Amino acid sequence: MVGFYRHYSTTILLTPSYSLGFCVSIFLAIQIATGFTLASHYIPSCLDAFNVIHSKLMRDLDTGWLLRFLHANGAAFFFIAIYSHMFRTLFHGSPSKTRVWSIGVLLFILLCAISFTGYSLVYGQMSLWAIVVICSLVTAIPFIGQDLLLLIWGGSVVSTSTLQRVFCVHYLLPFVLLALTLIHLFFLHQVNSTGELPVILSRSDRINFYPLLLVRDLLIGSLFLLAFSAFVFFDSDVLGHPDNYVPANPMVTPPEIMPEFYFLPFYALIRAIPHKALGIVVLVFVLFSLTNLLPSNLHWWSFAFVSPLSRAFLFLFLLDLVLASKLCLLVNHSESMYSLLLITVFGIFSSHFFSSNS
Repeated sequence: MVGFYRHYSTTILLTPSYSLGFCVSIFLAIQIATGFTLASHYIPSCLDAFNVIHSKLMRDLDTGWLLRFLHANGAAFFFIAIYSHMFRTLFHGSPSKTRVWSIGVLLFILLCAISFTGYSLVYGQMSLWAIVVICSLVTAIPFIGQDLLLLIWGGSVVSTSTLQRVFCVHYLLPFVLLALTLIHLFFLHQVNSTGELPVILSRSDRINFYPLLLVRDLLIGSLFLLAFSAFVFFDSDVLGHPDNYVPANPMVTPPEIMPEFYFLPFYALIRAIPHKALGIVVLVFVLFSLTNLLPSNLHWWSFAFVSPLSRAFLFLFLLDLVLASKLCLLVNHSESMYSLLLITVFGIFSSHFFSSNS
C-alpha cells in the first residue's frame, strides 16, 4: 500500500477536507470488524433478539458492551463522515467526475440500506416500528405492493421470518459495499483527486501522496477517532433513541416515531407529502438526481449549484434542510410541504441567479 501511494502524484493544494474520504474508510473497517463479531452471537428471533443484545452481548460476553457501542456509534459517525465527504464534493464541484460520483452515490444508498437493516435487528420498540413504517412504503407500488410487503415480512405481520430476512441482508450487503468502495477508489485514482492525471503530472506543485498527505490523513483520522471514542466511552447512548431500549411490542405504538438523525431529511421529505406514492417518487427522483446521470438540459441548475459562486447557497441549503426536517416532526403535513416547497423554489432561483452572474 505504501509503495502504491509512493508513486501516486497529486497537487500540494489538496485541503484537509480531502482527508474525509480516509475517515470514511476507517469507519468502514470498524463497522465490518465489529459487525462480524456481533453477528456470530446474534439470534434473529422475535423472542430472543432483544434479550440477546441487552443481556448476552452487553453483560455475559467479555467486552461485548464495547463491541456493541463501537458498532452503534460507528454507524452514526460513518454517516457524519459520509455527509461531510459529500458536502466537500459538492463544495468543490467534484460531481463532474461522473463515474466516481455515481458510484459514491450508490455506496451511500447501500449504506442507508445496511444501516436500516442493522437498526431493525435490535428489535426494540423503535426498531419494530421502523420496520413497519419503512417496509409499508412498498404498498404504494401498484398491483404488486401488498404482495411485495408479504414477501419482505414473510407473512402478514413482522415476525421471526422478517428478522431472518433482515439479518441476511444486513450481513451480505457490507461485502457488496466493500467491493464498490474498491471500484470507487480505482476510478478516483484514474482521474486524480483534483483533476485529470496528465494535468497533475504537468503541474510544478505536484508531490507524491506519501508521506506528507498520507500523514495528514492519519492525523485527521485520529481526530475523528478521538471524538468517536469520547462518545463510545463517556456518552454511548446519546445518539440513540430511548424508546429502542424498550422491548418491541406490536400492540403499542410509540408516541413519537422518528428515525435516526442521519435519516431525518428523507423521512421529512416523505412525511411532508400527504400522498405516499408521490412522496416515494419524489424521494427516488432526488436520489437519482444525485447521480449526475440526467441529461444536461434536465439538471442545468445542479451545475450552477456546485459552482464556486453558489457555495454560500450550499451552506444555506444545508441549514434549511435541517430546519425543514425538524419542522416536519412538529407540524402537520401541509405546513411541512409548503416549507419544503419554499426551500426548493428558493434553491432553484438562487442557483439560477448565480449561474446568470457567472
